[in-house]
Amino acid sequence: MPGRQGMNRRELLGLATRLGLAVPAIGLMAACGEDDGPATSGGEPSVKRIYQTALGFNVGNAPEIVALEAGFFAKLGIDGSVTSSTGTPQALQGLLAKTTHYSRVQSISILQAVANEGAPFVAFGTLVQRSAFEMQSLKDAPITSVSELAGKSLGVISAGGTTDVLITLMARKAGIDPGSIDRKVVGLGTAAAEFAKRGEIAAWVGSAAEREALEKAGTGVEAVAFDDVVAVPADTYFTTKEEFDTNREVVVKMLAGFYAGLEFVLDKANDKTTIEYIRRYNREIKEEEAQRQLDLVRPLYTANGNDKLLTMDKQRWVDLQEMLLAEGAISKQADLDTVVLDTLLTEAKEMKP
Repeated sequence: MPGRQGMNRRELLGLATRLGLAVPAIGLMAACGEDDGPATSGGEPSVKRIYQTALGFNVGNAPEIVALEAGFFAKLGIDGSVTSSTGTPQALQGLLAKTTHYSRVQSISILQAVANEGAPFVAFGTLVQRSAFEMQSLKDAPITSVSELAGKSLGVISAGGTTDVLITLMARKAGIDPGSIDRKVVGLGTAAAEFAKRGEIAAWVGSAAEREALEKAGTGVEAVAFDDVVAVPADTYFTTKEEFDTNREVVVKMLAGFYAGLEFVLDKANDKTTIEYIRRYNREIKEEEAQRQLDLVRPLYTANGNDKLLTMDKQRWVDLQEMLLAEGAISKQADLDTVVLDTLLTEAKEMKP
């Protein structure tokens, strides 16, 4: 109801159960307790906030890592930290349990949680302006359009995952029955191409990173970008409605920190420092590989131009919701006017350190 803050223990448990999440006891205590007050202007960091990645620590997390390590959060009065997760479900869980405060996942995951389960999430900045995912196939047996998948097998990353849902939307857009595509779980990686070489699948879901690695190893790859078939909002920052309602200034400051981190990452003169920051969190990423991945992700951030960094295209959210409703992927409409906070960026840009 209007003006109400937070969720009680029973509501939190019920929502977590419906989403298939396990909420730790410490999260339950935090969820029912008092939140921090708003950040003070200037001075020492006064508000603790935790950002959780959607999967491990990788080069794609550079804007958030830089925002912390370069001191941008601190300059904004935020005592920040960055932690990792094992996947989107854990990132959603962290916010529900209030063991974390912010994360970034695919728009489909946010919309499904809000529309189907009433999850109290709000989205406030789209980092990835163009999806990294592609439908890939062998160059000597190319699949050049989604319509060619009818009656064939497609390798997917996971059953029912975001890319699996996108395949359904793409099939419908291409005019074929989504059920006519036989989907086989092959994970994400260059090994998917081996299934194709054995004739077990005709194509698979991958990204530019896998395509480049395969081609470097001598395997030619045909690719069809997801965005060229169905353009939907990609990786988007989100938090809870309670955080926004009670700590609006903190949300704007976090967005300002992300923006400053992104600008730093986009400046190639900073590459050495950016990679150093990333490797503080993941020493397994070698410098050469980090540079290669950095060069691959930057175009995804600037796909709509440098003047559109972190912007949200609300119409794409509207279109996505309509498609998900039509496919039965969501059971009802979410109030996008309260979920998609597309007006905070101007304030954040004025505030960024």
